[in-house]
Parts: sequence; structure tokens; C-alpha cells
Amino acid sequence: MIVRNILAKGQVVIPKTIRELLGLNIGDEILIDVKDGKIILSKKERASKIFYEISRKSRTRISIDEIKETLKERYGEE
Repeated sequence: MIVRNILAKGQVVIPKTIRELLGLNIGDEILIDVKDGKIILSKKERASKIFYEISRKSRTRISIDEIKETLKERYGEE
């Protein structure tokens, strides 16, 4: 377990070891959620990666609705 202080603007530095484990790089987006009183951080996948995953699984053409539905299921947004 790693302990960090909250900075003046509410910022928390994610340690390098954690960033490396998650493959986080400058400019990446992270998802922040709260569950059972705990903060959960996870890396938001790029749309191009999600599109690639969907296209590999599908043997037919992919509709924009399928892509939107997959994004909505993963992130609760369009």
C-alpha cells in the first residue's frame, strides 16, 4: 500500500510504479469512481482501441450504434 497526501488543490500524485502498471502516459484519461467508500481509478481506453476490439469480434459490418452501445456499456456515456 502506498500513502500519499492530498495537495492544496485536491490533487494526488499517482506513483510511477502504479502509472507503469496501468500503462498511464501523459495525456491519458482516467476514470474516477467511488464504490463502497473507496476511490477507484482506471485507465480509460481510447476509442480506436475499442473500435479495433469490436471489429475483431464481428464477422460483419459494424454499425455506429454498436460502437455507441459498447462505449455506453463501458463508460456510461456516449
